[in-house]
Amino acid sequence: MRITDEHLDKFQRDGYVLVDGFLGGEELEKARAATLRYFPESDERLRTPERYASLRRSAGFPYEPVELNHLSLHPELISFAERVTGTRDVRLGDSILQAKYGSRIAPANAQRLHNEAWGRNTLVPPRGDGVFQRVVALVYLSDVTEDLGPTCVVPKKHTAGLPLLSSGYSAYSQEEYPWLYELQEPVTARAGSVLLLAGTTVHRCSALRDATGHRFALHLTFHAADSVWLDKQTWVGSPASANGPAATRFVVEASPRQRELLGFPPAGSPYWNRETVAGLTELYPGMDVTPYSAA
Repeated sequence: MRITDEHLDKFQRDGYVLVDGFLGGEELEKARAATLRYFPESDERLRTPERYASLRRSAGFPYEPVELNHLSLHPELISFAERVTGTRDVRLGDSILQAKYGSRIAPANAQRLHNEAWGRNTLVPPRGDGVFQRVVALVYLSDVTEDLGPTCVVPKKHTAGLPLLSSGYSAYSQEEYPWLYELQEPVTARAGSVLLLAGTTVHRCSALRDATGHRFALHLTFHAADSVWLDKQTWVGSPASANGPAATRFVVEASPRQRELLGFPPAGSPYWNRETVAGLTELYPGMDVTPYSAA
């Protein structure tokens, strides 16, 4: 489903919007199958817990199943980030595939309310306008009911003037801000939906009340290229390192536009000359370098 101007209006008014049915059909099924390459569904994990004793709760970009790489750089998400920030020159910050399970499997504590624009992510006070803001996307790859850890969001109208820090941390404790928790709104969603948040929007992931349930989601952030203080490292570990096989394969088949969000100068940039184009062919055998050599 396309992200419409109506979605953008609600995002700007409330600080968030849920796009129901963002993914559907074959696109959703491929993304879910790719997720299962990393994380089992809860019934499988309950059947053979010893097999998953060392399973991590998240995985990072780039992914071996290429579908998750393309989903991280979905054209509609790129377009939305452009419209929010007012610039075509945007970057992918985070891409983290997350798995959360109920208490009988691998309990995770509920988060405190926080935002994505201060404390852990940048050293400067946040701005929520134009090229200075971060855009967050949570693509749900399983159904999210009230018992399966829905994201709780506080509409923007309730948080004007809220202090940036709570007791020196970037999260707001329920003891210090009980009224904030009374105003939070749980967002339930079907698999394939995407929750879009402004970086300054106060939100949290709640705990799973279903002891045998699970919740899978792809957590993404975008920002304007000039806002370098919003950059975050998304290359984690081998083979997902920048020069690892997963990254190499994806960069070869990605579009020039997708590569821009990973830090590639755009086609036509003065960066591209005879030497740098030759370097591309050396680093990425099989890449079509025509868009870059044209410069």
